[in-house]
Amino acid sequence: MSVRGSLWLPLALLLLLAGLSFWIERAVQLPASRGQAAATDPEGIIENFDALRADLNGNPLYRLSARRLMHYSGNQLTRMDAPRFERLDAAVGAVSASAQHGLVSEDGSSVDLTGNVQLARAAVTAESALTLDTARLILYPDRNLLRAPGAVTLRDSGLDLRAGAMEYDTARRIIKLTGRVKARYIAGGNSGKIPGNS
Repeated sequence: MSVRGSLWLPLALLLLLAGLSFWIERAVQLPASRGQAAATDPEGIIENFDALRADLNGNPLYRLSARRLMHYSGNQLTRMDAPRFERLDAAVGAVSASAQHGLVSEDGSSVDLTGNVQLARAAVTAESALTLDTARLILYPDRNLLRAPGAVTLRDSGLDLRAGAMEYDTARRIIKLTGRVKARYIAGGNSGKIPGNS
């Protein structure tokens, strides 16, 4: 009997240690998996976000708004639902862009709009109003630059243009079209020149 008792005691201790090890491992892994789930959750959410940028004299330069803005601290991403951008410059005419989704760069220098992107440029004395449709538009607000890396459709009162890509200097109102460009003049339109060209 004493031989059997001496065998059961180490076995019981081994089983106890194995159970304790399993419990410790599970206790350590659960918080780690919770941390991974938390990394995919936004750190902050703002409903009806609206930000206005002004120059040193207080004159408004541009406005960025969204139905919802979500910031993720893990990868420093800022996502937007239903974003809208407005360049506010009375001298060269207002420009606005809207989309289904937006992504602000980590340093805040660019905004990437995707999904049914629509841009509108207000009319000025020499040029009629202009609209643009594309799948993606990258905004560089502080550089007065807009880039569409894919196909675009531009329309004004006298032209219907299609191109493979576009770059738009909003301060100088110069539009550069690249790729395969097709232009169709609309009879009776007011446009006497290609939008953005002098």
